[in-house]
Order: sequence, then C-alpha cells, then structure tokens
Amino acid sequence: MQTSRFLLAAESGELEVPTGLVGWLNASPYTELGVDTLTAAQPIYPDFAALKERGIAVSPVLEDDVEHCVVNAHRSKAATLELIGQALLKTESGGLIAVDGDKTDGIEGILKELKRRFEDVTSYSKAHGKLVWFTRPNTLPDIDDWLDTTYLFPNGWTTRAGVFSADGPDQGSKLLADALPVLKGKVADLGAGWGYLTAEALKSDAISSIDAYEADYHAVACAKHNVTDPRATFHWADVLDLNETGFDAVLTNPPFHISRKPDPALGAAFIRKAAEMLKPKGQLWLVANRTLPYEATLDDHFRQIKVISQTGGFKVIHAHTPKKARTS
Repeated sequence: MQTSRFLLAAESGELEVPTGLVGWLNASPYTELGVDTLTAAQPIYPDFAALKERGIAVSPVLEDDVEHCVVNAHRSKAATLELIGQALLKTESGGLIAVDGDKTDGIEGILKELKRRFEDVTSYSKAHGKLVWFTRPNTLPDIDDWLDTTYLFPNGWTTRAGVFSADGPDQGSKLLADALPVLKGKVADLGAGWGYLTAEALKSDAISSIDAYEADYHAVACAKHNVTDPRATFHWADVLDLNETGFDAVLTNPPFHISRKPDPALGAAFIRKAAEMLKPKGQLWLVANRTLPYEATLDDHFRQIKVISQTGGFKVIHAHTPKKARTS
C-alpha cells in the first residue's frame, strides 16, 4: 500500500486531516488516504473492483454529497478539471478540496488554474508531484468551462475528455476497421472504448450480435450513445475476468499501458482471453503497435496467423482456430 501525498502532508503538519465524510475522485486502490469516513468514485473497472475488495464504499461516479473531497489528477488536464468541478458541486461550503498529482499528470498547470479562480491555494511538494488544496467557497466562480469539456463531438461521435482517443477514432482502430471482412454470427469487441470498432463491424448484416466489453465506465456511456443498433450490447467489465464463450469472432485493439508505462503483457492477456472465448473455428482480428511482441502469444494460442497489413506503425493480424478454445 502506498502512502499518499495527502497523508504525508497531514503527517508533516502542513494539512489538517478533515473530519466527516470525504469524497475521493479517481480513487487509487493502492493508496492509503488516512481518513476515517470515505466514499470513492472510480470509473475504471479493475480499480473499482480493487477498491470494493478493500471494503471502501465506491461507485463509478461520486453519488453522495460530502463534507470534503480529494481528487487524484487524471492524465488528461480537461478530465482533471472536470473532476475538480464535480468535487466543488458535491462538497459543502467550507469544506476542503484537495488535488493530488504527479508532474507527469500536469499538476503544475492545475495549480495555476486553481490560483486563477480561488484564494489561498496551498501546495505541498513530494515525490515528483504536488498536493494542492483550498477551501470550498460559499459562492463558486464560473466553472462551466470545466464541466462543459466533459463531452466532445469530434467527427460526428460523442466522446468524453479522458477516455482513450477522445478526439476521434485512433489510427490503429481505423486500420483494423478497414481490414475487416464481412463478419458473421456472434462477435465480441474487447476493449471497445466509445464504440467505433463495434459500429464499423455492425455494417455487416450477417452479424447476429456484438458484446462489447470496456473497463472505462465513461467510455461505455459514450458507446451506448454512439451505437444504437439493437444487436450491440455494451458491458462495463474487466476483460480479463470474462467467462463468456461461444463467439464466432473477436475484435480487439487492446490496451498496452499501465498508467504511462508500456505493458505488452496486458495485450497478450487479451489474446489469451480471446482464444478462450472463441468457438473451435473462431477468428481473432487484432490491431497493435508494430513493436509489440505478440507473435509468440498468438502462436501459442492459434493454429493459423496472418499479418494482414503493416502501416503507420501498426500491424493488423488475423488469427483463427484457437488451440485451446472452449466449446459453446
């Protein structure tokens, strides 16, 4: 368990630990906050499940009004400001608002934004980052621009600040969509994001259903808005925990980062999961960064593998006939 800057600032005497109900936005399951009464919000399913396992009251979005609020900064500045805006709306006047972030999360820029709109903003520096805090005023300044950045509308799609590829379809997904044949039967989209690949696959009338699985609660909400075809069902879930089987095809543009660090093992786990989910003659359609070493995992789990294209730093791979597929 990591010690948070919030707790370190309290232990140093620079910050008084608040009493009463504390909200924790973008909560980390691996950090000790050091308060007695806590309600957390975490939209990423594996972290949500880990917080729940710790016995912390948690929901994908903050549901309760609170006396104080702590925000863990997001990698996206717009998403961090939206979280702070939500904290201000949920916290009672006179309560503590604290924001904890690394330098790589842009906490210096967030500090500047806060100082433009609030008085007596204090900061505590530790471990290549900062905790910044201030008192929630009785009357809020205009924060509509923070809250209005929640949904963006690029290229005709609805997305949200902070979700993967919020400014439109990413290059890898577009390459995979262009390579797809006419798919048939029961299909799964693993790591479906805000629904682009699902929508592209559904151009085939021969598909009977698509189950789209995505760990980001906000991306799922966008996907449900973007894809209204009744054959599509979107699930907020951890792909690695799925037990569903009997699919004719699986599509995936798997994640390969844990925080900011590349982790090819995550994409490899998606490949193994796809093999488990497919019928004996099922097929996998995968797009990945060309540098990611997925070939050995594919060879371990599929009888036939073909690189369909390599362009723009990406590779599209078609694999079929899983070696250890479960039967439906």
